Amino acid sequence: MEITNAHKRDFALRYYEMDGRGEATPVTMLSLLEETAFSHCEESGWDIYRLIAEGYGWILLRGCMEMGRYPAYREPFSIQSWCSATKGFYGTREYRVLARDGSVLGYARSLWLFYSLERRRPVPVLGEIVRAWSPGGPRAGAMDLAEVAGPEPAAIDPERSFRVRLADIDTNGHVNNVNYLAWALETMPPDLREDRFLHRIRGQFKREVAFGSTVRAAMRPEGEEGGYVHGAFARAPDGATEDYLAAAAESLWLPREPDQRSMPRLGRALPGRV
Repeated sequence: MEITNAHKRDFALRYYEMDGRGEATPVTMLSLLEETAFSHCEESGWDIYRLIAEGYGWILLRGCMEMGRYPAYREPFSIQSWCSATKGFYGTREYRVLARDGSVLGYARSLWLFYSLERRRPVPVLGEIVRAWSPGGPRAGAMDLAEVAGPEPAAIDPERSFRVRLADIDTNGHVNNVNYLAWALETMPPDLREDRFLHRIRGQFKREVAFGSTVRAAMRPEGEEGGYVHGAFARAPDGATEDYLAAAAESLWLPREPDQRSMPRLGRALPGRV
């Protein structure tokens, strides 16, 4: 399927982007999706530097990703991204992850909010950006961008707590969205990830998290087998005594296929080696 307004980036998985099976991690995939989106902004003439200089920014509100297979180490693959719609303050972005032979490895969708840095409030997407992106084209996949409620605060696991570092902060001055996925994955049982892989995840960002905040990750099984609901509960570093729900997600983990392409588990193949 040719999509005339699509932007394309080529990648080959690097060593530090893979897991112990020699495959891209979900966090890697989300990072590369984000890289492709901002590369598209650059191609349109509105890269992150120009946006900031002119007082604007994009905030990711909701996103979903579904992967049938993750790329392996040094495997060439590409990501296509296009803007399917803009309306008022919002833009919807689509992604397809393609193998070298053109087969689809996975897809993603995301909903973004355009806002004024000075006024700290949403503003309509600039007409120049809309014209440069030429919104239109199909949805990348069947998943929708519906609300995600998240778990109750009582589900918090005190063993999964994190302090927000400077390295977690992005150009908007708050935690980059990739870190929310990393926190969610930390709540998953290690033995589950030996036999299953993250097939689908849908997330919603509720409130920003600032440097120095404390974040506690929660998870509980829900729905069909392999289904989970996740939440990131944050507490501001200003003496606050209550947590707030910063992000929520729903995930589905499927059994690995016997012939699924991957190298042997490195930790088992090379015990005691770096």
